[in-house]
Amino acid sequence: MEFCLGSHRVFAGLRRRWHRFFSAPRGARFRAQHARMRGGRHALRTVLAVGCGLLLVTAGLAMLVLPGPGLLTGLVGAALIAGESQVVAGWLDGLDLYAVRAWKRWRG
Repeated sequence: MEFCLGSHRVFAGLRRRWHRFFSAPRGARFRAQHARMRGGRHALRTVLAVGCGLLLVTAGLAMLVLPGPGLLTGLVGAALIAGESQVVAGWLDGLDLYAVRAWKRWRG
């Protein structure tokens, strides 16, 4: 029973972070997330986030030619890195705006 209560708290925390991320305006979401992540920065967390992000980006690139969700995996890895790098956060904000414009153009 304790596992169920603990998992509920984990999912509630994830839901809160998800809503906080999407409440920021388009074109500033990743930079706002970066600013929130800067508050509790620890060297070990930074190394793990960037290392896992690079691993996911590399796996995503490999999955572009191999079976698997390459774009999604690469974007998750880039988002992990963006939590630690303002430059990458800015790139992803620009990519977000570009994707919205392309989607609107395509949808007519």
